[in-house]
Amino acid sequence: MDTGAFLSYLEGRQVRWRITLDECLRAAGPDPRRRLLAVFDALKSLAADGLRCGAFVNAQFELGEPQGPCRTAIAETKRCLRADVLELARATGAVDPELLADQLLLVYEGAVANHSLGNVADPVGAAHQVARRLIAAASPRPLDAFWVDGAGSAEGRGA
Repeated sequence: MDTGAFLSYLEGRQVRWRITLDECLRAAGPDPRRRLLAVFDALKSLAADGLRCGAFVNAQFELGEPQGPCRTAIAETKRCLRADVLELARATGAVDPELLADQLLLVYEGAVANHSLGNVADPVGAAHQVARRLIAAASPRPLDAFWVDGAGSAEGRGA
Protein backbone atom coordinates (compact mmCIF):
# COMPACT_ATOMS: atom_id res chain seq x y z
CA MET A 1 0.00 0.00 0.00
CA ASP A 2 1.22 3.50 -0.86
CA THR A 3 1.18 5.19 2.55
CA GLY A 4 1.39 8.72 1.12
CA ALA A 5 -1.56 8.20 -1.21
CA PHE A 6 -3.58 6.59 1.55
CA LEU A 7 -2.87 9.47 3.95
CA SER A 8 -3.89 11.96 1.24
CA TYR A 9 -7.14 10.06 0.72
CA LEU A 10 -7.91 10.08 4.45
CA GLU A 11 -7.09 13.78 4.66
CA GLY A 12 -9.45 14.52 1.77
CA ARG A 13 -12.22 12.56 3.45
CA GLN A 14 -11.62 14.44 6.69
CA VAL A 15 -11.77 17.82 4.91
CA ARG A 16 -15.06 16.87 3.24
CA TRP A 17 -16.46 15.71 6.61
CA ARG A 18 -15.42 18.97 8.29
CA ILE A 19 -17.01 21.12 5.57
CA THR A 20 -20.24 19.12 5.74
CA LEU A 21 -20.33 19.22 9.54
CA ASP A 22 -19.73 22.98 9.57
CA GLU A 23 -22.62 23.46 7.10
CA CYS A 24 -24.89 21.30 9.26
CA LEU A 25 -23.88 23.16 12.42
CA ARG A 26 -24.78 26.48 10.77
CA ALA A 27 -28.12 25.07 9.62
CA ALA A 28 -28.87 23.74 13.12
CA GLY A 29 -29.02 27.24 14.56
CA PRO A 30 -28.36 28.11 18.19
CA ASP A 31 -30.10 25.22 19.99
CA PRO A 32 -27.23 23.13 21.43
CA ARG A 33 -29.21 19.89 21.09
CA ARG A 34 -29.86 20.51 17.40
CA ARG A 35 -26.18 21.37 17.00
CA LEU A 36 -25.21 18.04 18.57
CA LEU A 37 -27.66 16.24 16.29
CA ALA A 38 -25.96 18.02 13.37
CA VAL A 39 -23.19 15.40 13.63
CA PHE A 40 -25.78 12.90 12.41
CA ASP A 41 -27.20 15.40 9.89
CA ALA A 42 -23.71 15.57 8.39
CA LEU A 43 -23.51 11.78 8.24
CA LYS A 44 -26.93 11.69 6.52
CA SER A 45 -25.79 14.32 4.04
CA LEU A 46 -22.63 12.45 3.11
CA ALA A 47 -24.49 9.15 2.80
CA ALA A 48 -27.18 10.79 0.63
CA ASP A 49 -24.45 12.17 -1.64
CA GLY A 50 -23.34 8.60 -2.25
CA LEU A 51 -20.14 8.89 -0.28
CA ARG A 52 -19.17 5.47 0.94
CA CYS A 53 -19.17 5.73 4.70
CA GLY A 54 -16.65 3.83 6.72
CA ALA A 55 -13.39 4.69 4.98
CA PHE A 56 -11.62 5.00 8.31
CA VAL A 57 -13.19 1.86 9.76
CA ASN A 58 -12.44 -0.16 6.63
CA ALA A 59 -8.90 1.14 6.51
CA GLN A 60 -8.21 -0.09 10.03
CA PHE A 61 -8.97 -3.64 8.92
CA GLU A 62 -6.93 -3.40 5.75
CA LEU A 63 -3.81 -2.12 7.48
CA GLY A 64 -1.38 -4.82 8.38
CA GLU A 65 0.71 -2.78 10.76
CA PRO A 66 -0.57 -2.25 14.31
CA GLN A 67 1.37 1.04 14.50
CA GLY A 68 2.33 3.47 11.79
CA PRO A 69 1.34 6.72 10.14
CA CYS A 70 -1.95 5.45 8.70
CA ARG A 71 -3.23 4.10 12.02
CA THR A 72 -2.05 7.27 13.72
CA ALA A 73 -4.04 9.36 11.22
CA ILE A 74 -7.15 7.23 11.74
CA ALA A 75 -6.84 7.43 15.53
CA GLU A 76 -6.40 11.22 15.35
CA THR A 77 -9.49 11.55 13.17
CA LYS A 78 -11.54 9.54 15.68
CA ARG A 79 -10.09 11.56 18.57
CA CYS A 80 -11.11 14.80 16.86
CA LEU A 81 -14.63 13.47 16.27
CA ARG A 82 -14.94 12.57 19.94
CA ALA A 83 -13.67 16.01 20.97
CA ASP A 84 -16.24 17.69 18.72
CA VAL A 85 -19.08 15.51 20.00
CA LEU A 86 -18.04 16.02 23.63
CA GLU A 87 -17.87 19.79 23.21
CA LEU A 88 -21.34 19.80 21.65
CA ALA A 89 -22.67 17.45 24.36
CA ARG A 90 -21.37 19.74 27.10
CA ALA A 91 -23.19 22.68 25.52
CA THR A 92 -26.53 20.85 25.84
CA GLY A 93 -26.40 20.92 29.62
CA ALA A 94 -26.51 17.12 29.79
CA VAL A 95 -25.94 15.76 33.29
CA ASP A 96 -23.18 13.46 32.02
CA PRO A 97 -21.84 14.84 28.73
CA GLU A 98 -18.99 12.29 28.64
CA LEU A 99 -21.48 9.42 28.73
CA LEU A 100 -23.70 11.09 26.13
CA ALA A 101 -20.71 11.63 23.83
CA ASP A 102 -19.65 7.99 24.19
CA GLN A 103 -23.19 6.75 23.51
CA LEU A 104 -23.51 8.94 20.44
CA LEU A 105 -20.13 7.82 19.11
CA LEU A 106 -21.17 4.18 19.44
CA VAL A 107 -24.36 4.93 17.50
CA TYR A 108 -22.37 6.88 14.91
CA GLU A 109 -19.80 4.13 14.38
CA GLY A 110 -22.56 1.51 14.22
CA ALA A 111 -24.28 3.50 11.48
CA VAL A 112 -21.04 3.88 9.55
CA ALA A 113 -20.23 0.17 9.76
CA ASN A 114 -23.73 -0.91 8.77
CA HIS A 115 -23.92 1.60 5.94
CA SER A 116 -20.88 -0.07 4.42
CA LEU A 117 -22.21 -3.59 5.00
CA GLY A 118 -25.83 -3.10 4.01
CA ASN A 119 -27.15 -5.14 6.95
CA VAL A 120 -29.71 -2.50 7.95
CA ALA A 121 -32.16 -0.85 5.55
CA ASP A 122 -31.36 2.74 6.62
CA PRO A 123 -28.65 2.68 9.28
CA VAL A 124 -27.90 6.39 9.03
CA GLY A 125 -31.58 7.33 9.38
CA ALA A 126 -31.99 4.93 12.30
CA ALA A 127 -28.86 6.32 13.95
CA HIS A 128 -30.25 9.84 13.56
CA GLN A 129 -33.44 8.81 15.39
CA VAL A 130 -31.51 7.05 18.16
CA ALA A 131 -29.21 10.07 18.54
CA ARG A 132 -32.19 12.42 18.85
CA ARG A 133 -33.64 10.23 21.58
CA LEU A 134 -30.35 9.99 23.46
CA ILE A 135 -29.85 13.75 23.28
CA ALA A 136 -33.40 14.44 24.45
CA ALA A 137 -33.14 11.91 27.29
CA ALA A 138 -29.90 13.50 28.49
CA SER A 139 -31.38 16.98 28.32
CA PRO A 140 -32.55 18.96 31.34
CA ARG A 141 -35.74 19.55 29.26
CA PRO A 142 -36.34 16.17 27.59
CA LEU A 143 -39.88 16.76 26.34
CA ASP A 144 -39.80 20.30 24.99
CA ALA A 145 -39.80 21.52 21.40
CA PHE A 146 -36.65 19.55 20.53
CA TRP A 147 -38.98 16.66 19.73
CA VAL A 148 -40.79 18.66 17.07
CA ASP A 149 -39.05 18.66 13.72
CA GLY A 150 -39.24 21.48 11.19
CA ALA A 151 -42.42 20.08 9.65
CA GLY A 152 -44.21 20.24 12.99
CA SER A 153 -44.45 16.50 13.58
CA ALA A 154 -43.55 14.94 16.89
CA GLU A 155 -40.62 12.77 15.86
CA GLY A 156 -39.75 10.00 18.25
CA ARG A 157 -42.18 10.80 21.06
CA GLY A 158 -43.23 7.18 21.35
CA ALA A 159 -39.81 6.00 22.43
